[in-house]
Amino acid sequence: MNRISKILAIIFTSVLLVAGLSACSMGGDLEEREEKNKEVIVENSQEVQNLKEKIKRDEASADKIGYVYIMSFSKFIGYYTITGKISSNGSQLAPEDDVVKPCSGCDRLVVDGPQDDNTYGAGDPGIFFFTTEGAMVVTDLDYLYSDRPIANAIDVPKLNGAN
Repeated sequence: MNRISKILAIIFTSVLLVAGLSACSMGGDLEEREEKNKEVIVENSQEVQNLKEKIKRDEASADKIGYVYIMSFSKFIGYYTITGKISSNGSQLAPEDDVVKPCSGCDRLVVDGPQDDNTYGAGDPGIFFFTTEGAMVVTDLDYLYSDRPIANAIDVPKLNGAN
């Protein structure tokens, strides 16, 4: 190997080493972000109050009645009365990400993990819910949800969720 090849090999190896070491140092960024989040505290945040009220209403009772107004091409086409709450088709019982440690001395790395049905990739789009008649409805159409009927404001038929 001539001298220029050796120098290029050393430079190339050094660049790879620096890149590899910097890839393993992401833990400090997370700690720094968490510290900055602690510094920014808003007393009596309306957003926090709204989120707490939403959670309280969402989780109040599995028998809670709600109203889902379905839209297609920006027009309301009907509504369902539902029991419980709307859920995302993307919700999972287990984490969607796996945390691995690719090498000793490296920080953890997050990779895509399996969905609940043991498959990989994006889940179904949209939402699902259960009607008061017991039917499960899955849709990716636009919708409006209310915990009180607004049928007088939106004149659309009740969609049948019966067997």
